Amino acid sequence: MKIQWIALIAAAVVAVVLAFVFFTARKGPKLDAYLFLKEPRIVSKPDEKVLEVKFEGPADIVVKEAYSVLFKTYFRMKGVPKGPGMAVPKARYAMESFGPDWSEETLKNQSWKGAAAIPLPPAAALSPAAPKGPMAASIGLWEYGETAEILHLGSYETEKPTIDRLLAHIAAQGYTVYGDHEEEYLKGPGMGNIPPKDYWTVIRYRVRKAK
Repeated sequence: MKIQWIALIAAAVVAVVLAFVFFTARKGPKLDAYLFLKEPRIVSKPDEKVLEVKFEGPADIVVKEAYSVLFKTYFRMKGVPKGPGMAVPKARYAMESFGPDWSEETLKNQSWKGAAAIPLPPAAALSPAAPKGPMAASIGLWEYGETAEILHLGSYETEKPTIDRLLAHIAAQGYTVYGDHEEEYLKGPGMGNIPPKDYWTVIRYRVRKAK
């Protein structure tokens, strides 16, 4: 399963969207706390309440629109951290959207399905002024359980070896991947004059024991 192509197709879209508002509002998380994830691991991760915007359609259109709606909705909410205390954004991409042909050119022209999200505190609620429309934000619960994760240091286009390491670790531990490809964006465009080689991204898959 050539999951690595997701990073190649989404890179430009994510870069534009993250610069749109998130990283202009904060400096990002304390990165040292994530350095241990340079080595892949499998951990039991609790479910997470999120503000999410689901998307389906051409990647270069719907992903950017989803993040735009997500941030506009988030900043209108009361009782959620903004600025330095704000959680980093993340995204899930449904693997079944991409079919058997994993060439980069084919993926660019196929419909993408997934969700962009920002984690929320337990008491958070939507504002009545939340943007309405065909692509609207909602509060959801992202399920986890046993989860494999790894930290990728570098540009989105160079994620393939990191993903291969994570997938090899999953198989070696007797697990298989199920569900979506997830990325959490710790450091990236808009956080000052940072070159792509210095981006930080956590890559995750939910896993279960192989039969």
